[in-house]
Amino acid sequence: MMNILPDEGVKLDGTSISILAYADDIVLLGNNINTVKSMCERLITAAKRVGLQINEEKTEYMEISRQRYGKQPEEFLKVGPYRFKNVPQFKYLGSMITQSNNMEYEILKRIQMGNKCYYAMDNLFKSRILSKTLKLQIYTTLIKCIVLYGAQCWTVRKSDESKLRVFERKILRRIYEPCRDLQTGEWRKRHNEELHHLYNRPYIVKEIKRRRFEWAGHVWRKPDALTKTVLQENPRGKRPLGRPRMRWEDCVRKDVAVSLPEED
Repeated sequence: MMNILPDEGVKLDGTSISILAYADDIVLLGNNINTVKSMCERLITAAKRVGLQINEEKTEYMEISRQRYGKQPEEFLKVGPYRFKNVPQFKYLGSMITQSNNMEYEILKRIQMGNKCYYAMDNLFKSRILSKTLKLQIYTTLIKCIVLYGAQCWTVRKSDESKLRVFERKILRRIYEPCRDLQTGEWRKRHNEELHHLYNRPYIVKEIKRRRFEWAGHVWRKPDALTKTVLQENPRGKRPLGRPRMRWEDCVRKDVAVSLPEED
């Protein structure tokens, strides 16, 4: 497949990245629409030789450019007999890729999926038969894993961290149940400090930082890997006016600064 698209695609540090593929999930990368059309035509031709066909309904195209603002994009990309729909985001290998390269949408989707799993097992969390330890294991091994899928690649803002904390505390309050107030004698929800004392494990935001830090080390130790090339490459062009958006690399540096404070 790489022989079909040898020199086209996005240039990074002298390397041409034209295609990302895992099994039958394929992404074509190009600097303009004409390049993508040409690559897609060759891919369709090569696929036909081995008896494969493009699924028109599942194939989409997306433009990522600051120059697209204020312009009306084409609704469909026509390649031969096919018409591929223009979309603002698409799912690839379980993660959402957006035009704005903003992780907020992906994080919200992950929280929604976690909530869906949580409410599907609502009877288990209400059960008086299951112990709190077992309920915590259900949360850790099932719900939390769904929410944190791909979290090592997230650029998380403070507002995103707040949403993740609210989601986790909701489940922990269900597991540890309300308690009776010693002063008023009334039942109340457990405070955040009480949950922290009872849970006594890394919270979900801290787990994201740990995974991100481990992934950074994994990428950095692979000298010839494509992931390291992408990480080290400086994008061409000018930044827009205003405060620069936080990058994934900035998050890693911040995590390191917090975990390894400077000595006096």
